[in-house]
Amino acid sequence: MGYEDRDYFQSKPKFELSPGVDPATKGLLIVLVSVFVGALIAANSMDFASAEFLDGGSSNASWVARIFVLTSADVAPWARGFAPGHWKLATHWLLSGNIVGLVFDCLGVFFIGRMVEELFGTRRYILLLVVACALSGVLAGLLDPLLVPGRTSVILGPSGGLIAMMVSVAWIAPHQRTIMGWQLRPLVLGLAGILAGLSLLTGVFSGGAVTRSPSQLLCGLLLGVGYMSFLKSRGRIPAPAPGSFTEAWNRRGNKPEDVDPVARALIENRKADEKEKAETERRRAGIDADQKRLDGILDKISREGIAALSRSDRTFLDDQSKKRRV
Repeated sequence: MGYEDRDYFQSKPKFELSPGVDPATKGLLIVLVSVFVGALIAANSMDFASAEFLDGGSSNASWVARIFVLTSADVAPWARGFAPGHWKLATHWLLSGNIVGLVFDCLGVFFIGRMVEELFGTRRYILLLVVACALSGVLAGLLDPLLVPGRTSVILGPSGGLIAMMVSVAWIAPHQRTIMGWQLRPLVLGLAGILAGLSLLTGVFSGGAVTRSPSQLLCGLLLGVGYMSFLKSRGRIPAPAPGSFTEAWNRRGNKPEDVDPVARALIENRKADEKEKAETERRRAGIDADQKRLDGILDKISREGIAALSRSDRTFLDDQSKKRRV
């Protein structure tokens, strides 16, 4: 059975967040705000992706840049002023570029991250986010010097990982109908493509020696599509965390029969057919086993006589004779 034949693909559920906020989402929101406020106080700057901050010269600003601010020069050997700073791949996504970026990052974590954590569970959510942020940072750092040669691109915030996870959600229920009847997957991919395209155009055509990474969102989008397509080809799309889908779908208005009665009827018919087939196979296997034992007992009688039968053999013969009379 292919992964799109599973019930949670066929029943077209509504994605509905639970009233509360799961622990990883809550913790990440606190970390993003705390890191930004701490960097603001330490470096006395509200824009960590600007030339003024990178060239500020103060010791505190320098330490903030050394710990969090990932640039193309930290990753790509062909970037201007290359000086390896690969440890920033694990930290750059914790600091937003400016206050506007912080707001959008927190909104993304609250809506996208919250949904992914509820669907996949806290452990897989954290793993997906950290890996996607690190890999999108690597790819953006390698690609940006080719897109903006001679300029420094700054890669900050979790947007690369968030857009990768946003795409992953579209593979869980790809045929779900959303706004104006559009399917979930094309809608999500379209929105993600628009965001990545705007970021690319803004980064490439902005002036100045320092620019926000034009390819961070694009790399996150490609990572998400590539990873989920790979899993699909292997038939290994991640299943929802235990209880996450079941609880959400069983709410009033979210049950499959409420969303699509025809699809629900088809699913019930298929389940009934599978159950009947399994029962028939079990009954046939039992009959075969009984017939095999009966043949063995009859052979024993022909060889040694009826007196050689054990108590269990006699009981079995009595049961078989009763069944045949019925």
